[in-house]
Amino acid sequence: MSEKSCVKKLTDLVVDSNLRQLVTSEREILTEIIIYIREVDCRKLYLSFGYPSLFEYLTRRMGYSNASAQRRVNVARLSNEVPVVMDHVESGEIKLSQISVMAQAIRQVNRGSDKVSTETKEQLISELVGKSLNQTEVIVSAALNIPLKQHTKAKHQKDESVRFEVTLTKEQWEKFNRARDILSTSLSNGSWDQVIESMSDQVILKKDKATPRLKARTSKITNSQIKKANLNSASDATKASRTAIPKSVQHEVFARDRCCQYQSKITGHKCSSTWNLTLDHVQPIWAGGKNEASNLRVFCANHNIELYRQQAGIRSV
Repeated sequence: MSEKSCVKKLTDLVVDSNLRQLVTSEREILTEIIIYIREVDCRKLYLSFGYPSLFEYLTRRMGYSNASAQRRVNVARLSNEVPVVMDHVESGEIKLSQISVMAQAIRQVNRGSDKVSTETKEQLISELVGKSLNQTEVIVSAALNIPLKQHTKAKHQKDESVRFEVTLTKEQWEKFNRARDILSTSLSNGSWDQVIESMSDQVILKKDKATPRLKARTSKITNSQIKKANLNSASDATKASRTAIPKSVQHEVFARDRCCQYQSKITGHKCSSTWNLTLDHVQPIWAGGKNEASNLRVFCANHNIELYRQQAGIRSV
C-alpha cells in the first residue's frame, strides 16, 4: 500500500500530530544543513569544487532556488557572529525570511560609512522572535534607521522578454534621468528600455575586455586592472622585473575564453563565471612563465586568488 493511501486512512488528529512531528524534524534538519553550509563557507570549499561563490555552489550543485540559497547563506553567515540565531531557527521562533530582511538591511547600512555592530545584531534577533514578516520589516527599518529597499525582481516572460523591477535611491534616480537627457538626441523616443540598451552598448564597447579597442582613448587599462590580471604570479622577487601583459594579448585571451576556465580536480566542474574576470598565468612568472596568450587563461577573481594562495603555500614549503 502506498504512503499516500496510508495517509488517507488516518484520522484527523493523527494527520495533525504526524505533520507537527515532521515539521519539527524539518527544522532540525534545516539547522544541520545550515551548519554544513557554514562549514563549506568557512573552508571556501565551493572554490575547490569549481564554483565562484557559495551562492553558486548551493544553486548549481545542491539545486536550491536562488531565494532558498540566499536565505540559507544569510543565516549561515549571521550565525558566525550571532550563534543564538540557530536556536531560534530550530525552534521556529524566527523564520529564514526574517533573517533575509535583516541581512538585506545590514548590507544596505554597511555599504555606507556606518557599520552594524554585533551588539545591534544580537538585539535585533531578540526583537524578531515570534514576529511576522511585516512586523520584522518595521522593526529592522526602525532599528537601523533606514527605509528598506525592495528586492530587485527579474521575471522571464513567454516571449523571452524580461520584466525587471529595481528600487533606486533619490540620487540614483537623478543620475538615471540625467543620463536619459544626455542620450535624448540619439534615441527615437527616449523610452527607458532604449536608455538602458544604449548605456549597456556603450559600457560593453568601452569596458568589455574581449572587444579590441580601436582608439587609445577607449583602450585604457588602469594599473589596478593590470595588477589584478597578474595577481596569481605576484611575489617580491618578481614584481620589480615584471612587464605588463600587452593589451592586444589581454584582448585575445578574453575573447578566446570569455569566462572563468577554472576546472575542479575534485568534481571536474568548470566554473564558467563571467563575473569579475581576471587573467591567470598557466606557468607562473616566478616559474619562468611568459606573457603570451598560450600561457594565459581567464579566471574569476575568487579562483585567481585561491590559486595564488595555493601556489604561495607551495613556494613557502
